[in-house]
Amino acid sequence: MARCVCIHGHFYQPPRENPWLELVEIQESAAPWHDWNDRITAECYHRNTASRILDEKGNIRKICNNYSLISFNMGPTLLSWLKEKAPRAYRGVVDADVLGRERFSGHGTALAQVYSHMILPLANRRDKSTQVKWGIADFKSHFGRMPEGMWLAETAVDTETLETLAENGILFTILAPKQASEVRRLNDASSVWRDVKWEKIDTGQAYLCNLPSKKKIVLFFYDGALSQSIAFGGLLNDGGLYARQLIDAKPDSGSPSLSHVATDGESYGHHHKHGDMALAYCLEIIENGNEATLTIYGEFLEKNPPQWEVRIVEDSSWSCAHGVERWKSDCGCSIGTPGYHQKWRAPLRAALDWLRDKLISLFEREGAKYLKTPWEARDDYIEVILDRSRGTVEGWLGAHAARPLTEEEKTRVLKLLECQRSAILMYTSCGWFFDEISGLEAVQILRYAARAIYLARELTGLDFEIEFVRLLEKAPSNVRELTNGKRVYDLLVKSAQVSFERLAAHYGMVSLFPDFSPEFPARLSEGCWTVTGKTAVSENAPGVPGSRAFTAGEVEISSSVTWEKKRFLFAANYRADTSVVCGVAPDAEGTRKQLLGDVQALRGLFTAPNDEKMVAAFGHRLFSLRHTLRDAQRNLLEKLLKHDVLRIEASLREIVHDYDGLFEFLSVLDINAPAVIRSAAGIALTADVVHALEAEIPNIEAVRRHMIRARQRNIALDNEQIGLALSAWTIREMTKIHESPTEPARIERLRDVLSLFLDEFKWQMDIYEIQNLCHATRNKLRAGHTEAREAFLRLGKTLRFAPEALN
Repeated sequence: MARCVCIHGHFYQPPRENPWLELVEIQESAAPWHDWNDRITAECYHRNTASRILDEKGNIRKICNNYSLISFNMGPTLLSWLKEKAPRAYRGVVDADVLGRERFSGHGTALAQVYSHMILPLANRRDKSTQVKWGIADFKSHFGRMPEGMWLAETAVDTETLETLAENGILFTILAPKQASEVRRLNDASSVWRDVKWEKIDTGQAYLCNLPSKKKIVLFFYDGALSQSIAFGGLLNDGGLYARQLIDAKPDSGSPSLSHVATDGESYGHHHKHGDMALAYCLEIIENGNEATLTIYGEFLEKNPPQWEVRIVEDSSWSCAHGVERWKSDCGCSIGTPGYHQKWRAPLRAALDWLRDKLISLFEREGAKYLKTPWEARDDYIEVILDRSRGTVEGWLGAHAARPLTEEEKTRVLKLLECQRSAILMYTSCGWFFDEISGLEAVQILRYAARAIYLARELTGLDFEIEFVRLLEKAPSNVRELTNGKRVYDLLVKSAQVSFERLAAHYGMVSLFPDFSPEFPARLSEGCWTVTGKTAVSENAPGVPGSRAFTAGEVEISSSVTWEKKRFLFAANYRADTSVVCGVAPDAEGTRKQLLGDVQALRGLFTAPNDEKMVAAFGHRLFSLRHTLRDAQRNLLEKLLKHDVLRIEASLREIVHDYDGLFEFLSVLDINAPAVIRSAAGIALTADVVHALEAEIPNIEAVRRHMIRARQRNIALDNEQIGLALSAWTIREMTKIHESPTEPARIERLRDVLSLFLDEFKWQMDIYEIQNLCHATRNKLRAGHTEAREAFLRLGKTLRFAPEALN
């Protein structure tokens, strides 16, 4: 079949980790999810591994992995997060590439991506090279093969970028049609260059780009108008129409022709709800029809080598009408926040460029003391980033160290390379893409800059922060209270820094709550840090079960990234309510005797009428609850307030009980109770439902009774709170069924709870993950378990499966 169709999805999230912790902290704007990676995974990345196709009744008739039938790239920083935090989604992505190789003549569906989404035309040659090398190495670590193609951040391109791709073995990349300048027929002496600017290029074929170095690379130019319709034109509202548009985009001329589109992968589920389902249905229509053949770029290229040569528009991209100005100036390209300018972009880039150049000199000077070739060592440092184990790091050091290194020198080398890694990550394109310098993305790249500055200061004593912040002062903020980039840096960037002392205090305050973590108190892991400790003294806190009034002891803090280690002594005191204070001091013999030698005197420091004695003992190394790490803050506050919450719930329950007669009387008259009484009743009934769902075996009749009472009395329940408890219980039960699907009673119990909410009360809940587990369980039901199988099929019906989907 001559007419071919290829859909490409660019799936990507910027690095969101706190650079001091190497973990993503809670992001309130993503609620009720923990962070934006978590949210978009639930809405998009995971859904495309198991997308639904429904029958005419709205039941699931098929679940399919979209990644196995489309071309896609998934950013390295996102893939590494998925591997750790969303392993089922990660496994689906990796498996899809294997399925793709079986389907598309040995060509996998996955493409690589430049490592941290840097705008390569604005990068120096050395950074271009590292971005490509790291991107390839990361891809190989996940997919087990060399990538054929590589996605460029924002498809931003210049000739030097293409040279870098070609010299690293990349066969092709994908660009926007407006990035083509001229074409001419290959192997035809009479052919002349023809202008194809302004999207006049025929996107239905591959093009060869001959480079100044004599190397070559193939370029595909996607269908711009159709891609725009997918991303912004509502085409994902109808999977059938989507398929029709793809098929009809190129006439069936009898010769090979490629209809292909490229958009952000987040279109399929995050930007457009159920976009993954539209994609799945579109793929099924094309796959089962006879009008076009599904393909991917590697397979199409193998079967249809380029017949034309192309020249590119230098310094161009897919998301800026002015080339690559969006990442260095107030060019007018923005997401359209009313009244906002982007005059901050140029000063932000100038500040980062200044810092980068200072760090280059530092790296070359300091690196030469320990490394054979510092820049080659940086290119290979991706091995360490991917695997922080001692053996891998020692292997990398053995390959690149100029001589045997002491442990202290190894730490210095690792700090040097981490300084360079931060200098790379601070150029993530999202920092400029949006409208305000105080936005999440711009703050994130500034945090990487701050981390690089911090490491440079530790290594050499040089302080680049003063000049860097002076340069940021020239970057005006749109938020009046923030004024400029300097204030953004002071308020939003520096607050993310985590010192050894703060980690020691974090451990000390957490030690007041021994059930904080399964490994606690012997060990506490926070991102790249391991805190091991020993509590020498503790006193229980009256009135707060499971907590202590006072603890003191010692901790050792070690980094898996730089191999640093430090020891501290701590003393923590819980006064009342949310008043928690902790003092820390370096673990020296004299300090140990002074602090831990006289426990009563140490305890007395915290009961004194003022803080003078504490300051005298600990200096200014005193910390409060706000200094605990962000995720722990919420956990600790819940523990501190749990007793109060239960007491308030009980009080409200008694009050509501006193008004039972009134509720009955008013419901007969069809009159609502006063808002304040209904509000109290809503809190009490919500708590009753949640507590019932937190039990190992919920009292279904009690839940039904509470729900009916709320409905009859027109009492609003907290749907989000109940939904979280319901989701947690149902997923936990479905997981147990998946592991051992032979207990009909457990299966029926889950079905009863789901039926109560979904059918009886028409509850709007997300059953996606439960459906996935149910579908994955269908092949585990063995002969001889007839009762369990019948119960399972009834459960499947409740979960909206068509019978054939579970057979």
